[in-house]
Amino acid sequence: MNDFKKMYDRLEELMLNKLPECIAKWNKENADFYRFELKPFTNGCMDPGTNKVPYFVMTFKEAEQAKKDRIINTINYRFDFEFYYEKDNVTDFKKTLLYEHVIEEMLKEDNFEYWQNIEIPKLTAKKFELLVHVEW
Repeated sequence: MNDFKKMYDRLEELMLNKLPECIAKWNKENADFYRFELKPFTNGCMDPGTNKVPYFVMTFKEAEQAKKDRIINTINYRFDFEFYYEKDNVTDFKKTLLYEHVIEEMLKEDNFEYWQNIEIPKLTAKKFELLVHVEW
């Protein structure tokens, strides 16, 4: 359980502190091509009742460990990320897809000792599921 807390705290720290930097970098490199900028988020979990958009809510969904995971000593954690955007001429799906890409790259570049692999098994217009394979 202590290891889960370390992993969760790292994920939360990245989402709050590193993500704005990654969004700024993406904007610098891609805003002209996409003709809009991604905006930094506020966190709906850390500031309940916020109405400042865009904001996201990160929810721990479940931990699972299949037989093969027990053999190779890994556990899989599922998180849901739900996004709330301001209304404009860019579709929510396009925004979610781009934010998902930035978040996935940020996590892959992070050298946190527990990350083994990161997947996005499900993506909708305002939500995506993050599957984190953690090595113990």
